[in-house]
Amino acid sequence: LTISSGAQIILAPTTDVKLGNDLGVIFGDAGEKIEGNGTKLTIASSDAIDLTATTDVVIPANVGLTFGTGEKIEGDSTDLTVTSGAKINLTATTDVHIPNAVGLVFGDGAEHIETNNTDFTITSGGKINLATASDVHMANDKGIVFGDAGEKIEGNGTKLVIASSEDIDLTATTDINIPSAVGLTFGDDGEKIEGDGTDLTIAS
Repeated sequence: LTISSGAQIILAPTTDVKLGNDLGVIFGDAGEKIEGNGTKLTIASSDAIDLTATTDVVIPANVGLTFGTGEKIEGDSTDLTVTSGAKINLTATTDVHIPNAVGLVFGDGAEHIETNNTDFTITSGGKINLATASDVHMANDKGIVFGDAGEKIEGNGTKLVIASSEDIDLTATTDINIPSAVGLTFGDDGEKIEGDGTDLTIAS
């Protein structure tokens, strides 16, 4: 059956237009086709499939988008789950933004990274291991604080300052080595202990 028209062909039934199973609607040279088999609907295209809705494209809860066989995106009206058979690569050309007070959780939630737009917090249920292949760099005049800020280690690009609200205990199991011609000064540098590899000098 051939229907030719110089303009639109309008189907205006009062109920559905039904096609039999495994019979489709073909557009153009058959590269594009919509067909159902009584269970699933197949949309075939020889190129891209463009969704040009003027509002949202809504997918029901607990119905996902699958890619191949191992990758899937699905929401349950609360959580969005992205499943991958291997890695998930974020290949944005600019930043990946996470809102304030929304974090990245690892495992059962004991490990967490989050910011409030001022402080950056890393939470761990155990140790935090920094396993870099080279140095961990702190900016000048930025320190590492222990406890209530009474204890702090900080450098200014020239000297290193170790601050304590009480004692500083050195509990090495072997020697504490100070280089030759480098001493320990007390107070205003008027008192000093220094060795040159041969002699030990105590100045007062």
